[in-house]
Amino acid sequence: MKNQMWSDLKSDVSGSPLVFGVIVSFVASLLCTLIMAGVYTWSTLSETTLPYTAYTINAISALIGAILAARQAGVKGWYFGGLSALLFSAVLAIVGSLVDFSAAFQAQTVIRIALLALIGMFGGMIGVNLSKR
Repeated sequence: MKNQMWSDLKSDVSGSPLVFGVIVSFVASLLCTLIMAGVYTWSTLSETTLPYTAYTINAISALIGAILAARQAGVKGWYFGGLSALLFSAVLAIVGSLVDFSAAFQAQTVIRIALLALIGMFGGMIGVNLSKR
């Protein structure tokens, strides 16, 4: 690892664009969740908006991860973006069902996963056009 430039080290660490996109999605989700936790704590914002905030955070996180995954891949943006968002949302659904045993896979869960995959495809198309050429 001596005399490696940061970009070489980054490409070694990130590896697959899909893995990179999913990791970025989870980091973005964590950061947005921490920010919104502070907003809910120190403001008069009602907790009734919490589910909509969670859906928005998931959509933004999937979009960011898809953009960066497709940007790293450089080709097939809809594919890499959609698949990274699909993996992100599927892992979220699985972890959510493990945490809350009463939350089973329902049609609503499948629709949310499909919606996030579509958002990821859109983000992938944006990301591939932002790729470094």
